[in-house]
Amino acid sequence: MRKKIRAAHAAAWLLGGATLVISGRASADNPACNTFTNPVYVSGSSAIKPVLQAVQNVLGSAVSIVYQNPGSCEGLSYVIKGTTDADSPNVFVPNTTTLAPCNPPTTGVVVDIAFSDVYPATCTAYYDSTLPAPSATQKDFLGPIQAMTFAVPKDSSENIISAEAAYTVFGKGAADGPTAATTIAPWTDPSKIYVRYYDSGTLEMMAKAINLPGSKWAQATVNTNNMGGPTTFTGTGPMQNALIAAEGTMATQSTAIGILSTSGLKTGIKGLAFQGYGQLCSYYPDSSGSAGDKINVRQGRYEIWGPEHMVANVDGSGKPVGQNSNTAAVQTVINALISTSQALPASSDAGVPEGGVTTLGEAEVKSIIAAISGPTTGFIPQCAMQVSRTQEIGAEASYAPPVACSCAFEAAAGMSPGHTCTACNSNADCNGTPATPVCHFNFCEAE
Repeated sequence: MRKKIRAAHAAAWLLGGATLVISGRASADNPACNTFTNPVYVSGSSAIKPVLQAVQNVLGSAVSIVYQNPGSCEGLSYVIKGTTDADSPNVFVPNTTTLAPCNPPTTGVVVDIAFSDVYPATCTAYYDSTLPAPSATQKDFLGPIQAMTFAVPKDSSENIISAEAAYTVFGKGAADGPTAATTIAPWTDPSKIYVRYYDSGTLEMMAKAINLPGSKWAQATVNTNNMGGPTTFTGTGPMQNALIAAEGTMATQSTAIGILSTSGLKTGIKGLAFQGYGQLCSYYPDSSGSAGDKINVRQGRYEIWGPEHMVANVDGSGKPVGQNSNTAAVQTVINALISTSQALPASSDAGVPEGGVTTLGEAEVKSIIAAISGPTTGFIPQCAMQVSRTQEIGAEASYAPPVACSCAFEAAAGMSPGHTCTACNSNADCNGTPATPVCHFNFCEAE
């Protein structure tokens, strides 16, 4: 009989005490990954790391997320093709910066959930032509929204970039010299144009936005034994470090440029406003370069965004199935990450066993919204979106979520200028706000 997963009590959703795992080196001195409570093995995107950490803290001791980050497309291949991931995982202790590696099974990690920043079709088209679409027994669950950005040192002289300029900067890599017609000032130094390997979801989403396949980016080679140039990085951390180092030198503050998710922007780095093909002006993801409201993503003006993808094996009814005798734990993780796009149940069963899966009520979903929306996490719950899309950088359509959370999101991430929200404890508190008549997550919302 498989072990049931449940929160010890409703308050456990608000506490730490569980384990998030991130990529690193294992040795004989490290504990085995399967010694942690109800491990769920996930692989893929490095950009999703802060969301997994935030969700793990909310889930408490119900599960332990064992995370490896070889890149979005490689992570997808492990689930879709059914192969094992040999990357070394590490345990992250919640609410600290302590990293503790764990040893995977000797046969390699059988991945339960692949996390990808991009649609599987994008990886097939631009990274691995042998990668099939998810089969009839696999499903792509859509999680919170993230935006990608061209990033520069914070004191760079530049604040915007167009799709056309980015095409030249990253397609040519300033390889023909600083005065050549194939360079765009001030990004004329090949050693300061930073890229990811083209198994990176960050790169592939941005590649689609500028019509430059990942394999055509200068130095963005396939991540095989980390083969690439000195400006090619394996993840978010190395990219951040390179941009911060460039910020520290006057001569390189304006010549350096890279790519990050907006969750990867940190002290010493700023994101550029982006002008897509056919757009008449550029837009930040937010209402300004210093805001956190993601209003231009949420309303469809900033183009480089998409949902996080979670590909897992499923049963005949479409419910996730764990690959390590851990179905209940896998369902718990996916339920948490799709909760902001679902209708709320009449009540929460947090603390009550339900076949091993905990249903999230409004209090728990509110915790998820707050956890993934803060400035250090930088994702957008689907309930705060006003547009949707069904393919990479595809056409946008108006979207009304089953349960809106714009105010709860902005309370955590930063209010849009001129946007006022009314606090509430019940629908009765929203009688005087006809445009936002329903109380959700302690704010009057449209519905």
